[in-house]
Amino acid sequence: MEAKRDIRRRLRNRRRRIPAGERRRAELRLRDETLRLVETQGVQRVAGYLDADGEAPTGAILNALHQRGQAIYLPALRRQCRRMGFRRWAPEAPLRPNRYGVPEPPPGLAAELPVRDLDLVLAPLVAFDPAGRRLGMGGGFYDATFARLRRYPWHPPRIVGLAFSSQEVAQLPGDAWDLPLEGVITERGYVRLPVRTVGLGSA
Repeated sequence: MEAKRDIRRRLRNRRRRIPAGERRRAELRLRDETLRLVETQGVQRVAGYLDADGEAPTGAILNALHQRGQAIYLPALRRQCRRMGFRRWAPEAPLRPNRYGVPEPPPGLAAELPVRDLDLVLAPLVAFDPAGRRLGMGGGFYDATFARLRRYPWHPPRIVGLAFSSQEVAQLPGDAWDLPLEGVITERGYVRLPVRTVGLGSA
């Protein structure tokens, strides 16, 4: 746990220091790489996130997906547990802060989709490694939300990280409950990772 905290602190500081111009160029490349993946796989229902704290930017991605007719879903926290739901969202749709102050689609105004029906999840991360390990912010929400699906016969969505290439590290410490990534999209392209999952397109 100490190692994870140290890596998390160092990599969060690193991504916050990325200059605005470099961030903007990366955002457009992330958009293009995401669209290429979506078109190749015939994806229709995409879960994304609204970036904060220096995360890989998603504004251009979400706008482009919306314009092309893909259904976009954003995470919404469940009450008193670590799992999330995913609610339909479109640019300019209303949002409200959750208990951590993060904007999310409000219940009642946004249709919620069962996580097993998502085609692709674009997951934020602090760091990733070549073995497919993902280091998040430490809350365990993505781990808890998608771990349950892997114990059932239906196919969970494809889980792909969004990151700057500078967020890759040689090796991350791992735990049994960590959510493995099938790939990561960076400004340098799509990195397919060797961890086997049962998501769309897996061998």
